[in-house]
Amino acid sequence: MVIYSGQNQKHSRREGVCCMNRTTAPPSAVTAPPLSRRERRQRSTRQAIFDAAIQMFSEQGFDAPTIDQIAAAADIGKGTFYNYFASKEEILVTFMVEVEARVGKRLARFAEAPGPLEKILREYMRYQFRLKRPYYAFVQVFLATLILHGPQMQSHIIRMQKYVDPPLHALFNRLKERKLIRTSADVPELVHTFKCICLGASCLWAMTGPSTEGALRGFAVQIFPFIKSIERKTP
Repeated sequence: MVIYSGQNQKHSRREGVCCMNRTTAPPSAVTAPPLSRRERRQRSTRQAIFDAAIQMFSEQGFDAPTIDQIAAAADIGKGTFYNYFASKEEILVTFMVEVEARVGKRLARFAEAPGPLEKILREYMRYQFRLKRPYYAFVQVFLATLILHGPQMQSHIIRMQKYVDPPLHALFNRLKERKLIRTSADVPELVHTFKCICLGASCLWAMTGPSTEGALRGFAVQIFPFIKSIERKTP
């Protein structure tokens, strides 16, 4: 992750966004066929739109940049924009989906981490903040848009939950198997409540950051009664 600092902030933000979408394939005996020139051009164009939009949202907020301006910054026509994204909202949520997908890949480690339960969930939240900290300005924009444009964002948020929920369900099911959570606990309800607590901590971070310490303290206060209500009681 790229941390923004000083006069290099603008450059670093673009670099950070690009790094979000670059992946290194693992060594394998079977090599994937190379992309065609057309596929490479399409991927490059999509990335240019994505990078331009995220930078503009981070600097100007969500409402100010127009699709025409985003297209111009990406050096494409407005019609080309719609070949890749249906709306500004779609770009906004696509970015967060990619962040959440990266968090989801790490959840298996938290599921096997040594207890107690409070430590596991606090470390999960700490990792969330660590991953998103280089994009702090964008997270502020995302949360503000979520609050101010709720009805328009609803379908996109539903899509986002398809990426967020399965890893969390797996996490809490595994914690139940490890007897860190009561066997009678309803996992879908746990996931819903936990997401609400995490959203509250994220909103607190957006208001008090970019340092995460205050938000983590707030998370600890909110998570305590949640843990007490689901913890398996030791004889």
